[in-house]
Amino acid sequence: MTLVAPAMANVISFQGVTFETVASGNNLQLTIRNALSGGTGNWTDINYLKAFEIKGVGKVTGATLSGWTSTAAKGLSANAGCKTGGTNGACFYQNSALALTDNMVFDMAFVGNNLNFDAPHLKVQFFESAGQNKATGDLLSQNIPEPGTFALMAVAMGVMGWSLRRQKRLQAVVA
Repeated sequence: MTLVAPAMANVISFQGVTFETVASGNNLQLTIRNALSGGTGNWTDINYLKAFEIKGVGKVTGATLSGWTSTAAKGLSANAGCKTGGTNGACFYQNSALALTDNMVFDMAFVGNNLNFDAPHLKVQFFESAGQNKATGDLLSQNIPEPGTFALMAVAMGVMGWSLRRQKRLQAVVA
């Protein structure tokens, strides 16, 4: 019997919208939650998704997502789609903008070398209306760190706090 470790979820919230990635082998699942009902700031009035890019995951030579066109040769552009120079990842786009919902799930398969989904960098391109030909903006360009990163940061902060308190006590004893 072979035991397989459960996949760890990487989660980040940005302006009321939650982004979660879960990796399994060369597959990555991206979930976007609360994009319609929870969005604040730049997310207010956003209704459509046209393209997104996953990078920082290794040397990607190809990627697939059902119903989407993908490229490992081009990155997310200011205009609609994947038109900029090379990227260290994959860019996914549709000819017609996709209406946002509060629970969107994308299952992607990647091909490449040294693939690592511990902290993927996600860029998304959203629109206010379906007919726009230039993005409202890149409303998210963030790394989605693995949960262990947050745990290490919390431990480091705790050690620093303990060290400062100890140092103050030693100074008070000496004085």
